[in-house]
Amino acid sequence: MTHKTWLAVSLICVLAISALFDGLFYWHGVYGRPVSAALADTVSTILLVMWIMADQRDHPQVERPFDYGFLLSVFWVPYLPYYLWRTRRVAGLWMFAGFLGLFSLSFLVQVAIWMVLATNNQFFAVPR
Repeated sequence: MTHKTWLAVSLICVLAISALFDGLFYWHGVYGRPVSAALADTVSTILLVMWIMADQRDHPQVERPFDYGFLLSVFWVPYLPYYLWRTRRVAGLWMFAGFLGLFSLSFLVQVAIWMVLATNNQFFAVPR
């Protein structure tokens, strides 16, 4: 496996574990942002920036300025769709949709838990 593949797999694992923890916190009624969620957000952003920097080496049409790593870490939100479109065209839009799905995975898990709790309220109720 290449360095780029390891970074992508690590990003997927971090976001999946973060979604699992956020779902468990939501299940138990902790609605704030625990430290684990903030850590997962930071690590996933760093992994995404590292993936873009590793992927850019395969695409010489994208120029790298002197401060590329710093600029990418600051402006990764608007740069990601531009980069994926510039390097892959329509396939890049599908990749961007995949990244959006990954980054919103914890929200989707919480919505699924809310739907289960709302529809089966008697099943999860504690008898007195």
